[in-house]
Amino acid sequence: MYEKNSHNKALTEAQPITNVDAIITEIENSIRNAGGKDAYELSLRATQLAPDNVEAWMLRATLAPSLEERLICVNRLNELGADSQDRHNIAFFTLRELLDKNPFLAYLEETEQLYRVMNANHMVLSIPKKRSQDHSTARGHSGQLTSSYRLLAMALIGLMAAGVGTLVFAPLAALSAIRIGTTSQSHSERLRSTIVFVLSFLLFVIGAVFSILFMLHLKG
Repeated sequence: MYEKNSHNKALTEAQPITNVDAIITEIENSIRNAGGKDAYELSLRATQLAPDNVEAWMLRATLAPSLEERLICVNRLNELGADSQDRHNIAFFTLRELLDKNPFLAYLEETEQLYRVMNANHMVLSIPKKRSQDHSTARGHSGQLTSSYRLLAMALIGLMAAGVGTLVFAPLAALSAIRIGTTSQSHSERLRSTIVFVLSFLLFVIGAVFSILFMLHLKG
């Protein structure tokens, strides 16, 4: 009888666990018993069985042996919109470790919830926007930035009038861009406002040169 029970127990232990909740429980037990390697392998199985399970990806990110794999896990968590469930700030510390090694990130695109950027190793990363403003505020910022674009266009057209119009509209466009840049919580809005400010400054300098040349021409 003892041999039969031992045989049945061995068979049970040899059979893979297919229930994700059971795997997660087993991972937590393994961590408590200092079985890190077993816990990591179980986390791999959990994310394979349930690719949309936030808790499984959280555990895998915690147990991942390399920064690259943690980034993969954090990407998946961000795509699942799990930022509010990141109790231990795994995503924050993973991204900070990446930036400490190499601060390069190139902007690719964005959605309403995420920025997508590329790091120095050409890995695409998903980063949540974490915007606290409501949609009406966002629309207000976009509308003001549209006004900055119009002022910038007027400053450009002003070059045709010996730069006089540029001297009027370029500072207005710059001030509008500064106002957006200091109040917006969106990285993309701040980046665009910075570009508008730089272009406005350049146009102002060009407009000033044109105006001086025009005055010299009149005097000559």
